[in-house]
Amino acid sequence: MMRNKTKTISAYVLVCALLSSFLAFTTPIFTQDEITVTTIKGDSIEVITNPREYIKNELILEAENYIYSRFPRTHNAIPTSIVEHGLEHGIDIMFMMAQTQIETNFGTLGAGRETSRRSLFGVASRKYKTYNEAIADYVSILKKFYLTKGRTEQHLMRKYTTSRGGRYAENPNYEAELRGAYAFIDKKTNIKQLQHKYKNIKEEE
Repeated sequence: MMRNKTKTISAYVLVCALLSSFLAFTTPIFTQDEITVTTIKGDSIEVITNPREYIKNELILEAENYIYSRFPRTHNAIPTSIVEHGLEHGIDIMFMMAQTQIETNFGTLGAGRETSRRSLFGVASRKYKTYNEAIADYVSILKKFYLTKGRTEQHLMRKYTTSRGGRYAENPNYEAELRGAYAFIDKKTNIKQLQHKYKNIKEEE
């Protein structure tokens, strides 16, 4: 009798432990029409009616966690601005992050500093009043001169030139450094997956 009772108690403890682990897990559950997001956190269930806003906030958090863990002196406007411009214009956020990392360590070095030109992406001879202005100008340059004729950010990481062959940087190893930074960000964050989900929801609306 005692042995059976012990087995029953052990089974009950195991079930409780599994249930506790499940409830402690936080994950978004998307409905089929992608209109509502349900998250399970602890012992509560939260319904979010704006999945794009939810994913944008998750992207900002991912960017902040990555950037501040490595470059804690980064200006607090930079992660949010990169994410928002990336989503608005359909630019790969990890590509933007990788480029500003190899250029200025997210504005903590060289021309990217507040005491210099705030030129996060090393745009020559341009001085910006804010980091948001610098990011907006960079996106405009990308779309006008580089992301043309069907070329994507993946193309630029192999050959970062304009349609006329002008290089973004004189450094012959620039593309290799960009690919390395991109791969590292991809490994350390969920930015690619989140931006893909955001894009799918936007296209369905």
